[in-house]
Amino acid sequence: MRKIIYWLDENIENSLIFPMYFAMMAIMAIGVIQRFVFATAWHWAVYICIALFVWFSWIGCAWNIRERAHLRLSFFRDLMPRPVQFALMMMDYVLWMIFGIIAVYYAVHHITRLHETGAMIYGTGNVPQWVVPLCIPVAFSLLFIRVIQCAIRDIKDFKSGRPLQTRPTSTVHV
Repeated sequence: MRKIIYWLDENIENSLIFPMYFAMMAIMAIGVIQRFVFATAWHWAVYICIALFVWFSWIGCAWNIRERAHLRLSFFRDLMPRPVQFALMMMDYVLWMIFGIIAVYYAVHHITRLHETGAMIYGTGNVPQWVVPLCIPVAFSLLFIRVIQCAIRDIKDFKSGRPLQTRPTSTVHV
């Protein structure tokens, strides 16, 4: 069980993002060939590609938190004293949590309304529209976990006197 949890911790974002990205690129490539070679097109392709883009963008946000690759203004923070750096990092985490709570609250409200109406993604006939904004609570749940992990790591580093990690990690997980 520990191996599974460790694997998920290391790979969940990439395991979700790359198949979505590949599917989006494949749908677009097939759509271009259909349009220019066969003079036809899937009506749903544009909407599904947008939905996939939204999904992998929000999941990518959680990955950026994990890798510390989100907008942090590291250049300016590196010039500040260590306690100020730490305080700004903690402020980042609090703001991420507040933003996430607000986003999830309104997303759940929107998802509920779409579910109640039974709306389908145009051209599919069987893919409900509420699936698209469902990415917000899913991705922000993952983002909350990543924020907590980073905050715990930063608190430990600060207390032990180790340097704070103010720049993106050097390893890329593919």
